[in-house]
Amino acid sequence: MAVNDRTTSSRQLAARWSTATGVLMSASLIRRRLLHRGLRARVPLHRIPLTANHRRLSLQWAHERRVRQTNWYQVVFSDESRFNLWDHDSRIRVRC
Repeated sequence: MAVNDRTTSSRQLAARWSTATGVLMSASLIRRRLLHRGLRARVPLHRIPLTANHRRLSLQWAHERRVRQTNWYQVVFSDESRFNLWDHDSRIRVRC
């Protein structure tokens, strides 16, 4: 039933199952069994689909920035982190 009609809820499947077989089955049991067999609920899409113009502009933006290369010799890092590969600086380090 779940494969034939993918839009039905687990409550509707439980109701159909009980009317077809006469055996009561809860909606949570149906969800667990469907998950066990690899059938998952589909979540409705809550975003506006991109138009053809949006896709074209996004692709154009990506192509313009694809060839840009950064000269790492001109990059200045502003953090003042201290990198020490050896422990010669007579500091005591505590690791949590």
